[in-house]
Amino acid sequence: MRQIIFLIIFLLANTLFTSCSKTVTLNRMVPAEISVSTYVQRLLLVDRTAPQNEGIAIIEGIFSGEVPFEVKNAAEATLTAVQQELNTSPRYEVIRARERLRGGLFSQTFPSPLTWAQVDELCSRYGTDAILVLEKFSSDFVVTDKKKMVKKTIGTGRDAREIEVEGVYMEGVASVSAGFRLYDPETMNIFDQVNYDKTNLWSAEAETKTQATAMLIDKVRATQYVGRMAGASYAHRIAPMNVSINRTFYEKPKSFPELSKGSRLAQVGQWEEAIDTWKEGLNQNIDNKTAGRLCYNIALGHEVMGDLESSRFWAGKAFTDFGFKKGRTYSQEISQRILQEEIVREQLAKEYSD
Repeated sequence: MRQIIFLIIFLLANTLFTSCSKTVTLNRMVPAEISVSTYVQRLLLVDRTAPQNEGIAIIEGIFSGEVPFEVKNAAEATLTAVQQELNTSPRYEVIRARERLRGGLFSQTFPSPLTWAQVDELCSRYGTDAILVLEKFSSDFVVTDKKKMVKKTIGTGRDAREIEVEGVYMEGVASVSAGFRLYDPETMNIFDQVNYDKTNLWSAEAETKTQATAMLIDKVRATQYVGRMAGASYAHRIAPMNVSINRTFYEKPKSFPELSKGSRLAQVGQWEEAIDTWKEGLNQNIDNKTAGRLCYNIALGHEVMGDLESSRFWAGKAFTDFGFKKGRTYSQEISQRILQEEIVREQLAKEYSD
């Protein structure tokens, strides 16, 4: 009962908050998880998942339930996702190698690294500064089913009604294990080596097992989907990426004209005018809550316009001068964003040689 009461209070509070605020979406760039040397500007993507021995790979596939060409397609989807994601970032110029090297198909461990002679040859041939290699790849798709009561519509038109009948609930779990290495020929160093294990679940229910199977995602598409998850994750590891964030600003109480007018200006993109209007409101005789909301809105306006230092100042002022607690949280978020933008600038810096 206490949990139910708490949930009701939370939903009411959330509804009240959203009813007196508006949302704006901002694009920002977050830093890569690791900082790759800035002289690496042209990056070659290499698929090294061709089996060492085709015959053995077929036998292994029979025991594992994985057909080599299906795993090849999933590995291809993984590298394609890496390339597509990296192309959304200004960090690299990405080139895709045409050949597929022999390496770690079905492998649970990384194969021996490429020799530096191989790395140099690839970089020279494609005119790149470093190579990112998908070194190993394995996938699996497990389907389970159980009996379950499912809904079925009988009759037509006004006579249609739903009944429950005994049916089948089916789940399919796809998983991939993708291992990446980033080779830096200038320092002759494997700059990064990491493995990504990704899974995803799909489900379907129907009156018969045949119907449920037809509704469930097939093995090929499932492993490709999860492979793309792994590829996208790695791209975010080595390149700054754009993300969208939502911010809220206040428009109530509407009885306070500067707050509501500033909100209307913000909604049509006139942020400078909105900031000026909210600042005018601070000169009025108002309560601390309204003053805190005004400062919060001013902070948001400055963030939208790209002035993060002013945004942090006004968010802090909302808390320190008027006790508006959301201002403290917002100030901390802006401080974190300032630090992240400095890292992004360092990661995107270009080095030029004479």
